[in-house]
Amino acid sequence: MATAATSVSQQVRRLLESAVQSRIGSGMAAAWGMIDAPGSINEVYVGTEGRTSVAGRVTDAIDSETFFDLASLTKILSTVSVSMVANERGQFALDERADHGMTFGELLSHTSGLPAWKPIYEKLVQRWGENLPYAAIADRRHLFFQEALAVPPELKPRSAVVYSDFGFWHLQSILERRFSLALDRLAQDWVWSKIPNSRLHYRPVRMDSAGERYRIAATGEKVAMTEYCPWRGLLQGQVHDDNSWSMGGVSGHAGVFGRLKDVTGWVHALFDGAFVAGKTLRMFTKEVSEPFGARRTYGFDMVSLDGNGSAASAFSAQTVGHLGFTGTSVWMDLDAGVFAVLLTNRVHPDRSDTRIRGLRQQFHTLVRS
Repeated sequence: MATAATSVSQQVRRLLESAVQSRIGSGMAAAWGMIDAPGSINEVYVGTEGRTSVAGRVTDAIDSETFFDLASLTKILSTVSVSMVANERGQFALDERADHGMTFGELLSHTSGLPAWKPIYEKLVQRWGENLPYAAIADRRHLFFQEALAVPPELKPRSAVVYSDFGFWHLQSILERRFSLALDRLAQDWVWSKIPNSRLHYRPVRMDSAGERYRIAATGEKVAMTEYCPWRGLLQGQVHDDNSWSMGGVSGHAGVFGRLKDVTGWVHALFDGAFVAGKTLRMFTKEVSEPFGARRTYGFDMVSLDGNGSAASAFSAQTVGHLGFTGTSVWMDLDAGVFAVLLTNRVHPDRSDTRIRGLRQQFHTLVRS
């Protein structure tokens, strides 16, 4: 007789296969299990990376070595993780004030009053035009931060939650200046190097004369495609987010690539004390007090209490995690001690399809059935 775990795995596989067939994305990878039991992870891989050969045949099935653009999972895998380490070292206080009088804690919890998003990349396109991909990354970063950090808050701090990439650009700038290291180096040295066999990484973007697409292909890495971009072409292996791409691929809000096992490895490392102690983790995963009912912690999102969010009603109210625009997500239930990760390229071939919302709810409901 099939075990319950086997039955759930079969149901998840059928769900994801149906999603691929209906073109919610061309490739998907899912994992779930106990946070404190790395050996109990269930994994499912479905679909292809989305690339076609000259003959038109789809090639390269999604498997354990496929990298995904993790999009805004970058916030917790990189920026928040580095912030936790810095806090534990006594070098990053949540009540410390940054530009415009905002505190580090307000930046992390999206309660700083900063706007959600602006196309800062357009300023760089105006400066370099079609030569932007070939411009020096240092010059691109300088102009990007000059423009982004000058944008003032639009609301009073702690008056509302506004999910903001601006906050994480501020955090990146603060961390890099404070420790005289780029964020990708901080994340690697302080966090990812503490995770066994982790290959989480940023992919700095600067084309050579052959073009970035050929450099990516030459590495031999398996990378799921993302969107067909009208001005950048079909994207594979270079960050999907326009703002992150324009500044060189290393940013506080997006840009990290990883395999399914890299994300699950980070989950286990986070909770077993590999890079921060339990006391620090509890501080950063506790819901902020203002505004009331924010459902945000210092860096993490929390599940919706009405069951209408991506996790449906599958997890307890004390569940933290994050979503990524490309179709990625990770949720960790602090009460039940379970987690679930879903990686997809739902923006392939374009971002207009929003059926990922229903797929996420069905997936999380299944793995907690």
